[in-house]
Formats: sequence, C-alpha cells, structure tokens
Amino acid sequence: MNNYNDNYPRKVLITGASSGIGMEIAKILIKKGHSVFVTGRDNDKLNNFQGVKGSKAGDLTSSVFVSDLVGECSSDLGGMDSVIHCAGMGLIKKIQDTTDQEFVKITNTNLRATFLLAKETLDKMSEEGGGRFLFIPGILGKVPMAKASAYCASKFGAVGLLKSLDLEYRSKGIQFSFFYMGGVNTAFWDDLDMKVIPEKMIPVDHVASVVASALLAPNHLVTSEITVQPQSHQL
Repeated sequence: MNNYNDNYPRKVLITGASSGIGMEIAKILIKKGHSVFVTGRDNDKLNNFQGVKGSKAGDLTSSVFVSDLVGECSSDLGGMDSVIHCAGMGLIKKIQDTTDQEFVKITNTNLRATFLLAKETLDKMSEEGGGRFLFIPGILGKVPMAKASAYCASKFGAVGLLKSLDLEYRSKGIQFSFFYMGGVNTAFWDDLDMKVIPEKMIPVDHVASVVASALLAPNHLVTSEITVQPQSHQL
C-alpha cells in the first residue's frame, strides 16, 4: 500500500536544523502542521525547538548515530516520507594551504554523511510507499570556485552520489531535489576567510520558503533542481 500521498501531515527529518536554513525550514513546516524531527550539533537549541515531534543531537559522520537517528525519527513520527538534508561545513582555502586532515574532515562531513543518511533512509521510505529526499548542496555543488577545491569536491561528490541514487530509486517512489543556493545570509560564513556583504546575500527565509514549497508540491510533480543566486555575484 502506498502511504505517501498528498494527504497531510508530511513526516519529515531535517538535518542541520539547529541553525540556518534547516531551522527556518523546520519552522515553516511546523507552522503548516507537518510532523518534523530535527537533528544538528547543538543539543540546547534542538531541545528548545518548539513544535517538533522529536530531536536528536549528534554527528552525522557516525554510522551508529545515523542509524539510531533514523530509527528514533521513524518511531516518533510514525514513519518517514521526507528527508531535507541541510547539514554541512565550509572550507575556503587554496589547495596548498589545505591539510590532509582538513580534506578528510570536509569530505567526511559533506559527502560521507550524505552517504550514511541516504543508506539509512531511502529503503525505509520506499518500503512505506515512497517519499522525497531534498538536498541543499549550495551553488558550489554545481559550479567550481577558485580557492574552494576541497569544498567543491565534497559537494560535487554528494550531488553525484544522490543523482546516481535517483536513478536507482525512482521506480521505488523516491523523488530527489537539489537546491543550488549561492550566498545565503547565515552563520555559515562566520568561520570562513571570505568577505561577504549580508544585505546583498539571499535571505534565509526565502531559501526556506523555496525548499518547503518544493517539498509540499503535489506528488506527481518533481522539483529536480533550483538555482538561486544574488545578482551581485553569480557564478
């Protein structure tokens, strides 16, 4: 029996939800009456998140954590039909200034965590009738940028992984969407050696609205890719 249909509420797992885009998407979906489970690294923020059905703080690069996370999410929501993967880290450095440890960390966080999350969720959603896997790689998951080789590698890899899985899981009722947002005004930039002008960046609530709208579109419609960039620095 196909349990994934246009009836509400959606049963959604959101990663990276203790701040930024993930948090804003969760707020929109909760306000609209959907069932939301959130994860991130900040336990205090997750515990204080009003309206969620459940939360779990931890490290998505841990296979044990991801397995436990998906199990708890499915239990608390009574199933799972949607994943919105926002979690990740940035690194803007020349290749000669990037250490092996930094390269391992960023590929582990942006690529391997995506692999672990997809591995744990896709079969579960397909067994329950289908669902949606929405990924926000950012614009550097689509186009390269100087001094961002390690970061681009991690995001390009994650996109390639999920696009291959898209071909595997279409027949099982899973739809994949990719959101290439360039320069979103969040705390993501705080720890990066890169000057930005906040007022010329994409407002985080706009990004959240775009992603939420794609998630809630009728099931026979698939949002494959969306690119949004500030006019001042298109790539």
